[in-house]
Amino acid sequence: MIKKFVSIAAAAMFALAAAPAHAGLVYIGTYPGNDNASGNNNGMNNDIHDEILAYNGDTSVDYLAKINLCEIDEDECQANGQFPENGAVSASLFSLAMDDDFEGTVNFDLTGTGFGLEYVALKAGNEFALFYWDMNPLVGMFSFDVGTYIDAGLSHISFYGGDAPSEVPLPAAAWLMIAGLGGLGFAGRRKAA
Repeated sequence: MIKKFVSIAAAAMFALAAAPAHAGLVYIGTYPGNDNASGNNNGMNNDIHDEILAYNGDTSVDYLAKINLCEIDEDECQANGQFPENGAVSASLFSLAMDDDFEGTVNFDLTGTGFGLEYVALKAGNEFALFYWDMNPLVGMFSFDVGTYIDAGLSHISFYGGDAPSEVPLPAAAWLMIAGLGGLGFAGRRKAA
């Protein structure tokens, strides 16, 4: 009886240990230049394209959207001091909340767009800080402090992405789990006999 309990507990532990870790954004580095979108390199200029390519050889990155900070009295500036720019998706899918010290939070929901968030660039002064999100999520949130990476005020945040991750259908996952537990049960009975 105790052997059976230990086997089940060990199986449950291994099943949970196999789940992927989710760390959020990973800081790649701070680079000179600009990250503005342009008409080449999948919608990116050479500065940011070269850094992404050097980081992991990724050539299938698309410019998703950008949120510029602006003066409220400028023509296209919204009341919150932001001017969103659309890329492959609508900039309205990203929301930015930030204080006067350039510490903030971004929420995003890319469900149904066919894209997942892969890279984020914080542009300040004549540099940009580049981040990578290895999980390529459709929905999420991240916090930032520009002063940690660049000694200047934030100009804009740009979002880059790739194909949305494919989901494992729940019925398939359930059958796999049932088959695995059944196999453990069968192996336990066979040893006892």
